[in-house]
Amino acid sequence: QEWPQAARGAIASEAVQALALNPQPQALLIVDGISRKFKFKQIKAAAGKALEFAASQLGITTEELADRIVPNLGFNENMERVFDYGDRKFTVTITTALEIEVFDEKGKKLKNLPAPGKRDDEEKAAAAYEEFKQMKKQMKATVSSQKMRLEMALSTGRQWSVEAWKNLFVKNPVMHQFATGLIWGVYKDRKLVSTFRYMEDGSFNTEDEDEFELPEETGAQAAGQEAGQEEAAQASHGGKCQYIGLVHPIELSADSVKVWKEQLEDYEITQPIEQLDRPVYYMTKEEEDQKSLERFGGCILNDLSLGGKLQTLGWYRGSVQDAGGFYSYYREDRELALGVELHFSGSYVGGENEDVTVYEARFYSTGGVALAENGGTMVTGGIQRGSYVYDEANDSNSCFLKEVPERYFSEIVLQLTKATASSKEKNVNWKATR
Repeated sequence: QEWPQAARGAIASEAVQALALNPQPQALLIVDGISRKFKFKQIKAAAGKALEFAASQLGITTEELADRIVPNLGFNENMERVFDYGDRKFTVTITTALEIEVFDEKGKKLKNLPAPGKRDDEEKAAAAYEEFKQMKKQMKATVSSQKMRLEMALSTGRQWSVEAWKNLFVKNPVMHQFATGLIWGVYKDRKLVSTFRYMEDGSFNTEDEDEFELPEETGAQAAGQEAGQEEAAQASHGGKCQYIGLVHPIELSADSVKVWKEQLEDYEITQPIEQLDRPVYYMTKEEEDQKSLERFGGCILNDLSLGGKLQTLGWYRGSVQDAGGFYSYYREDRELALGVELHFSGSYVGGENEDVTVYEARFYSTGGVALAENGGTMVTGGIQRGSYVYDEANDSNSCFLKEVPERYFSEIVLQLTKATASSKEKNVNWKATR
């Protein structure tokens, strides 16, 4: 954090890449967190490259690597970990709310793990107490990181093979507690086939509370998972393979959302991320054949407010041009090979604390093949960025809105709604004043 603030971004980038070479899984977990959310783009990009290198050495994708490095924090499959003080032992459990609870040997719930006493084994108790403190810190970091990952998975529609899903969400005690608070879907050719919930006792059920059985793994899936190649996974999507992913409310009827909510309420479960209550935004008929999203056009708001909210949501400042000015924010999502660029009247590096006007947003391919909603593909492309680079998303390189997956469209509109929420004024003639 300190190095890039002192114009030493290069050494910070090298440090991140060095950290990724550390053999401890916790090191890659830290690098993964930096790659997903970090204030300085240069450092974030370096972390991403370090993860790509590590994943390539293992022959898997970066997301598969991120799955593998989720720590179990010493908990067993029953979500329990014992801390031994010698004469006394304490059992710590993870709750469905992803909090920890401490119990003594008689099963009495304690407010916290007690400090070592005179009757305890001095060495054992001190070591156990220190391990507990470290575990609490790691628990907080892990929960924060995995919430971020699941939010991203929900936004982009990431899917797992059946076996990969079991390894991550059934066998890992931390992710198990995430999984039981979410609604999952079985997908074929990226279309939702059925929905289910993973119960606390290890069983699965439907929205009608009937027993549900996971689909069986196929040979093509196993081969794709073992190879860890995105191409293999995409190819198998076109066959008989079925995958598991987080259900987005845009895929559900109002009745299904209501029934699932009632079931979670009956079991007194609070969802770890916003899923069923997530706002949904649909594309209008008029927008389908457009290449620009203009529903936020003309919104007037403070430049620092706009930039601060967008960057918190994972967007970046566009290319810096003449006199240190910039005129866009963007985000890119590798899972979909899609990016989106928001144009506005412009500001300067550091901000001016003045009002700016929002223009249109455009979706574009980041390069490679992007899947369209109808199962087809969108053209390859990409926007060049850097100092004094004037490339931008326009009619020649952006996608028709109807080519954008409806889940991703809804998520981008949600983010832009949050980013422009402070706007109290609108310039209806914004196109004429550009």
